[in-house]
Amino acid sequence: MSHSATAAQRPPLPAFVPPMLAQPGAPFDSDDHLFEIKWDGTRMLVVRDGDGYRLVNRHRADRTPQYPEFACLAQLPVGTILDGEMVVLHQGRPDFGRLLSRDLACQPLKIQLLARSLPATYVAFDLLYARHRSLLSAPLHQRRAQLRDLVGVLGHPQVVLSEGVGGAGREFFRQVCAMGLEGVVAKQLDSRYRPGRRTRDWIKIKPLPKARPAR
Repeated sequence: MSHSATAAQRPPLPAFVPPMLAQPGAPFDSDDHLFEIKWDGTRMLVVRDGDGYRLVNRHRADRTPQYPEFACLAQLPVGTILDGEMVVLHQGRPDFGRLLSRDLACQPLKIQLLARSLPATYVAFDLLYARHRSLLSAPLHQRRAQLRDLVGVLGHPQVVLSEGVGGAGREFFRQVCAMGLEGVVAKQLDSRYRPGRRTRDWIKIKPLPKARPAR
C-alpha cells in the first residue's frame, strides 16, 4: 500500500479542540489527583498535521508566527495535538507582562528580536491526539504517560512537561504560594478530557486575596 493511500485512511485531525477548563476550589489532599502548578501564561494547543505545526490559542487564533523558536515542533509525529501553556520565564517564574509583549508583536523583525531577548517556554500538560488517534476518552494518567515519552523524545529545552505531585496537595499549594506563583490545578487521574467543559475533574486553587489593612 502506498504512503498516500495510508495517509488517506487516517481520520482527519481536528483543526481545533476547545480546551478543558477547571472549576475553582480550595486546597486538599488526594491520592486520586495530580497537583500541578497553575502557569501564568497563555493557553496554547500545538497541532501537528500533514502541513506542519501550528500554535493555536484558546480563542482559535493562530500564534505560530509570534514564536519562531518552536520550529522543533515540526519533529512531532504527524497527527499530534498537545495542550499546554506558553510562558516567558523571568528569574525562574512566569512573567505575564513579558509574555504579552511576545504575543502582541506583529512585525517580523521585532518578533525575531524578542524571540532572542525574551525566549518563550511551552509547558505541555496534556496529549489529546497521538498519530491521529483521539485520546480524549483515555484517563489522564495514560495521556500523561504518553506525553512524557513524547516530550522526552523531542528533547528540546523550551518544550517541557508540567510536572506534578500526588497526594500532598495542601503542602504543594503552600510551596507554590511561597514561590509567588499563581496557584495549583488539581486533576483527577482517571478523568477523561472534556473539550470546552468546566468540571470538577480539574480544580484550580488560587491564593486568597490579601485583606487590606483597616484604617
